Amino acid sequence: MFANTYYRMSEFPRVKHSQLFAWPVYSKEVYLSSPKGRMLNLFEKTILELIKVTGSRSLTSTQIAEWLGLEEDMVLYILTATMQPNGWLDKNFKITSEGIKLLESNEDADITSALIFQCAVTGKWLPRVAYESNELEPVGLNNKLAFKLDRASGRTEQAYQVRRYINAPNEVDEFILNDIIKKDSDARWVAFNVMDDVDSLAKSSDRAILSSKASSSDYILVWADRSSGYKFDFIDPFSLSDKASWMHDLFEQASKALPDLQKFVLSRFNHEDEELTYTENLQLMQEKARLEVLIQYPSAHSINGLIEPLFELLNDKEKLLCNKNSEFSLNRSVINSCGSIVEVICKNILVEKPLKRVEVLPTPNLSNDKKKRELTLLLKTATTLTNTQIQTVLKVQPGKIFQTAIGRSSTMRSLLATIFISMQEYSHHPMSFLISDVLLFDEVYSLSFDRDEASHGNNTKYTREQALHYINIVDKFLKKILVD
Repeated sequence: MFANTYYRMSEFPRVKHSQLFAWPVYSKEVYLSSPKGRMLNLFEKTILELIKVTGSRSLTSTQIAEWLGLEEDMVLYILTATMQPNGWLDKNFKITSEGIKLLESNEDADITSALIFQCAVTGKWLPRVAYESNELEPVGLNNKLAFKLDRASGRTEQAYQVRRYINAPNEVDEFILNDIIKKDSDARWVAFNVMDDVDSLAKSSDRAILSSKASSSDYILVWADRSSGYKFDFIDPFSLSDKASWMHDLFEQASKALPDLQKFVLSRFNHEDEELTYTENLQLMQEKARLEVLIQYPSAHSINGLIEPLFELLNDKEKLLCNKNSEFSLNRSVINSCGSIVEVICKNILVEKPLKRVEVLPTPNLSNDKKKRELTLLLKTATTLTNTQIQTVLKVQPGKIFQTAIGRSSTMRSLLATIFISMQEYSHHPMSFLISDVLLFDEVYSLSFDRDEASHGNNTKYTREQALHYINIVDKFLKKILVD
């Protein structure tokens, strides 16, 4: 047996079509700085130290960005949204006594332990640090590996356990450790600025020392969404992002080396042509999914990332039409999918037609009331939205509009608000129809609020009729966008 310890790094996600994996890893203990009070992230600390050592010399955001190899918008946001409001810098971007104290307190930080992980199948290091790790005991389920998800209901979930491992643990050098810390810190910085609920999210550390303890063999529990119908989309087990592309890469590499894993993958999607290779089977499933979508939406291929969620939604629609007593979880999943499709489209539109003049947005150091007044004026200038519609558009945290404009946030309402503000820069905007079609405007925003409710795992029980209604709304929205 490889190991009998199973780590769960976060709460199990509420995903209807999912698969739980027990993934073999080698765990290595490290010692990290644990701050007394507020902890600076890597970007904040580097910028503060740079400003401190320059003394009386004035630095611009452009100079700081060039020296540190960062985007100027990001540097400007850190200076004006974090450092000045917190009193670490004055109005001239000079470090204050409070900023100096904060740097010193971070240097005198306590030390805490954490874990880093090496994939025992591929030998690759995971780009995450586990500041907390919960060991979970398996439960008996027909001699299969399973875990209890809900103590109240007693619901359990069976996990696929990867039993083969091909690499012994490698030594960790300073370069590898620093790379892991940097990737984890970057992910946590983005999470703090994008996610709504970050109260329980551990602050990152930029200092680490390896423990002399030997690596241990363990499993981490990893979830994958299989609603695409032909592949697993891995959810970040550390809850720093929705999807874990790094876990997908590990899985792809492992599946090429493990025939048992290949067989399991194909069985979960009810597809296995023995005359084809594993890769060919996957390509065939992907092509079938693509064709099913293009039959109904011939221009869907023109929007990057739209095929997969549309295929999932069409499958769920068939389930709803065939079952008049659909489960509440399916209805909730459909509403989530509808919101995801609108988000995918909005993201693509902002890539093609971005808000060019980000500086027109209210500065981050203003109060929310002042931000909303300035945003109201921008929307009145850029669009023909009514006062009622503008009030609806601004039912979003004002700061998230700035984050969306610089590509660092993607909530549905922040995307829509940014798109409306950008319309002044384009004579023919592909989403201008949403202003004139008042009914569709109201329904899209109704979807955004119900999607929030559905995605947060609350107890609201959506009906089959509500789910079908939003599918029809998305269909109308798509037909306005996907014009040949």
